Amino acid sequence: MDPYVYPNSSVLINKLNILDEQELIDVEAQLLIAGIIDIHSIMDDLDFRKYSSLQTIHRFLFEELYTWAGEFRTINIYKSERVLNGLSITYSNKSQIISDLKRIFKWAEQIQWTHQNPQLPSQFAKLLTDIWRVHPYREGNTRTVSIFMKLFADKHNLTFNAELLSQNAGYLRNALVMAGVDEAPEPSYLHRIITDALSLSENEIVHQTDSNSEKYQSIGQYDVSNYEGKPFNTKTDESQ
Repeated sequence: MDPYVYPNSSVLINKLNILDEQELIDVEAQLLIAGIIDIHSIMDDLDFRKYSSLQTIHRFLFEELYTWAGEFRTINIYKSERVLNGLSITYSNKSQIISDLKRIFKWAEQIQWTHQNPQLPSQFAKLLTDIWRVHPYREGNTRTVSIFMKLFADKHNLTFNAELLSQNAGYLRNALVMAGVDEAPEPSYLHRIITDALSLSENEIVHQTDSNSEKYQSIGQYDVSNYEGKPFNTKTDESQ
């Protein structure tokens, strides 16, 4: 049983008591836009050396809707992915979320986060993928991690075109899936958009007009330009 949803429903329990799933999605999107506009107001509250910065961002973005905003999930989750032929990424077990995040942030402290680092695109993509693969929240993970990475880039004075990612959300989500799969991960799709977002492509800066280019339309054989997010399912065996 999923304690995050209304009985006999897939709709997340919310403070506005919205029972229609599409309506909740629409309201959440509106609140998210408002939160993103004002996101730099919490910059002084963030310590990017600690995983608690993820909690602060998630709480800021979702506290008007969910009582659990900023709190790590208490159940295990999975989601069927079309680009994985219906399989799911293996997200962190609920009992290992904190230990996994501690390990990731410890690794990040050892990296030189500057444009002078020739491995910056791949290491930036690795940090993004590793945090995303933990999926610490019941909902709102990709959005929270994407915003974290934008603020992380700002903190380290990195030029980063976050709009490129937001305008190609379907590509980003599926690229993360391909990069985060257990067996034979394929990070090249993610590296492509991260390299461009960091302004390290041949043109140095990716303009908004380039965001709909063909290279962000597909992942392998799949058209991801019209990606629609689907709700997570919960593990029936909570020991997994």
